[in-house]
Parts: sequence; structure tokens; C-alpha cells
Amino acid sequence: MTDLVALRAEHDATLSRLSYRKSTSHFAHTAVSLFIAAITGAASWRLSVDVEFALAPQLVVPATIVSVSVAIYGLVRLVLGRRTLADEVREFERLKALRHELKLDEPPAFPTAR
Repeated sequence: MTDLVALRAEHDATLSRLSYRKSTSHFAHTAVSLFIAAITGAASWRLSVDVEFALAPQLVVPATIVSVSVAIYGLVRLVLGRRTLADEVREFERLKALRHELKLDEPPAFPTAR
């Protein structure tokens, strides 16, 4: 009996950990960061070829630094997201095994409709 209680506690703890997907947040940060990096990179390139604007040469280096920094941040978040996703997949497989051991997905476990 205590074995079933321990399995149920592990099931509930795993389900709680999986209720918020951290990898999704990492991937969202990656997408936004790479989008901003592309925009600032294009602005930096445009400033480098613009000869009509007097401050353009002075703004190329800061715009490039911002673009590269945001791109690096996005790539770091991508790596973190992939690692977190691998952990979440492992935990999900464990959750499926626990559900099978506790027989939570078998039809007799479902309440009957009256």
C-alpha cells in the first residue's frame, strides 16, 4: 500500500513539474531575440552604406554590438531550451510509466456515467 502511495506522490510531483514548460519560455526568448538581432543587424548594415546621414559612421559600431549581443543571447537561450526540452521529455516518459504502473489510463479506472 505504501508503494502505491509513494508512486502516486511521485506521479503528482512529476505532473506538477511538467505543468509549466520552461523550454517554451526559452524558445520564445530565442525567437524574439533573433528577430531583434536581425532588425538591428539590418539597421547597422544600412548605416554602414548610408553616406547622406552625418552620424551614420558613429552609429555603425554600437548598432553592430547590440545586434551581435542580442544574437548571442538568443543562441544561449536556444541551447538552454534544447537542454530543458530533453529533461522535460525524460520526465514525461517517467510520467507515462507511472501512469501505467498506477493503472490510471485503464478503462475500469474511469468513473462510470449514470
